[in-house]
Amino acid sequence: MYFLLFTVIYCLITQILNIDYVLALGIYLIGLCFIKGMLKEMTNGEGIKDVFNIKKTKHMYEENGFKNSLIEYLSLFLVFLNSYLIDYEPFTPFEYIYMFFLIGFVYRFIFWGMIRSFKEADFRNLEK
Repeated sequence: MYFLLFTVIYCLITQILNIDYVLALGIYLIGLCFIKGMLKEMTNGEGIKDVFNIKKTKHMYEENGFKNSLIEYLSLFLVFLNSYLIDYEPFTPFEYIYMFFLIGFVYRFIFWGMIRSFKEADFRNLEK
């Protein structure tokens, strides 16, 4: 739930500061992917395979569970919706299809497992 709350706060800040939609989306995605990579490095993960979720979908779902998967998807959807509202232009049907596949691709290969990365991280090792 904290992840979804963080996303809502981030969306509110980007709306208040009137940040460009590409910048708002880029900061969120690149920043969280960077943090996910650093956390996987701390937990001695499998490296690039863990960061970009190059595993079977069934295995990923079993690791993450329904609740975490849903929260991560809702967070990603809120960020895309926020970006759309920042620079509102009506989409053509092709752009809706493109956006649907883009969200699915980003979720599957980059975003899925973000909560698990935070839970598995051992922040006590930062002191060393």
